[in-house]
Amino acid sequence: MPDVSPFRVALKRSACAAAAEIETLRQSAGEVLSYDSRADAVAKLIHAVDCPGLRFQEPAPNDPADVDAYLVKVRDPRPSAAARGDPATGWTFDTRAQQVGALAEALFDAYRYDPPPIVAYAARDLERDPDTFRVRVDDDPDRVGGLDPDLDGAWHPDVAFTVRDRDEGGDDAGRVLKRYVAEVKHGSTSFERNQRDGMVRLAERDAKLDVLLVRVDLSGIPQSYDLTIRAIDAGGLSG
Repeated sequence: MPDVSPFRVALKRSACAAAAEIETLRQSAGEVLSYDSRADAVAKLIHAVDCPGLRFQEPAPNDPADVDAYLVKVRDPRPSAAARGDPATGWTFDTRAQQVGALAEALFDAYRYDPPPIVAYAARDLERDPDTFRVRVDDDPDRVGGLDPDLDGAWHPDVAFTVRDRDEGGDDAGRVLKRYVAEVKHGSTSFERNQRDGMVRLAERDAKLDVLLVRVDLSGIPQSYDLTIRAIDAGGLSG
C-alpha cells in the first residue's frame, strides 16, 4: 500500500464495533479521517488502540470512494492451538498497543547509563560537552526523590535519569548536575487528567528536577511479528 499524503482512511463498521476508541473517533471526526502519511495513520489507528485484528484494507481498483484505505476488524486474530501448527516452525502474532508502549520505554530503560536521546538532551539543556558527564538510568523513579504520592496522585514516571559530572572515582561519584523524570508515550497516546496534574505539580515544586514528556514515533514497526518456540530438555534442543 503506497504511503501518500494526505492519507485518507474510512472507518468501517467492524472496526467501530470492535474498538470503543474508533467509534468515539467516528462520532467526533466523521467516517473518513486524513493523516499526514500511512505511517501516521498506523500509529494512531492501530498501534495506539488495544484491539487485536484491526487492519488496513486497500480499496478495490474500481472503488469509487476517495480513500486510501479502510480500517477493518479482521476475524479470528487468535487461531486455536491446533490451527497454529508446530511452534518450532513459526507462529505469527499481532503487534499490540501494550507491546508498542513497552518498546518505547525500552529505548530508555534498556540502558544502565547514557541513553543517547537523554545524553543529547542533557548536553543541550546544561550547555555541556557530552564527554564531561554521565547519565544514570533508573527504572524506579521513586529512588530519584521528589515524588510525593499524596500530591502527585496517580502519576508515576516511567523512568528517571540522574546527570553527574564524569569523575575518575566512578560512575556515581561525580557531582549531580541535573535530575529528570520522564513519562514515555508512543504516537499520540494521551494522558489522563490526574497524570497531567501530577506532572505539573512536581515540575513546579522541585526546581532541581525536570519533568519530561518523551513521545516516541514507532509508526514504522510492523503490525505483526513471527517467532519460533522450542523446548530445551535433557537431550538438548527439541525439534
